[in-house]
Amino acid sequence: MRSIKTDLNELCDAYSMNNDEIDHFLDVETGEIIVRLDPVLTGERDEEWDEELEFNDRYIHVPKIDSDTAYHLMTEFASTVTSKVLGEALEEALHRRKPFRGFKDVISDFPEERNRWFEFEREAHQRAVLEWLEQNNIKLTR
Repeated sequence: MRSIKTDLNELCDAYSMNNDEIDHFLDVETGEIIVRLDPVLTGERDEEWDEELEFNDRYIHVPKIDSDTAYHLMTEFASTVTSKVLGEALEEALHRRKPFRGFKDVISDFPEERNRWFEFEREAHQRAVLEWLEQNNIKLTR
């Protein structure tokens, strides 16, 4: 198992960024998190860099949370809410068109629960990232 020093919060941010135009890679030698923008967007292609990323064990692609997992987290959180008003509003928002937007709109009216949601989400992302690191035989050091 490799031990590396990197920022778990930055890895979680990379994991939570569900954007097809941005990829993140972890440099397992330095712990650096590298951001790669889609070359179609930037108009630049660095073939040497692309080859290094593809064929070198030094860089591993940081996974992104998928929509189903993100949706499941919101439904799981909604089930923990003790306020009947908020719980019903979240359930309704999650079953409408654009559930992610609806969830954010509803939770924004409840600041304490909104903060609890962010903590809940962060902890779930940390668990997922730590599991991914373990699957790749990587241990974080402080």
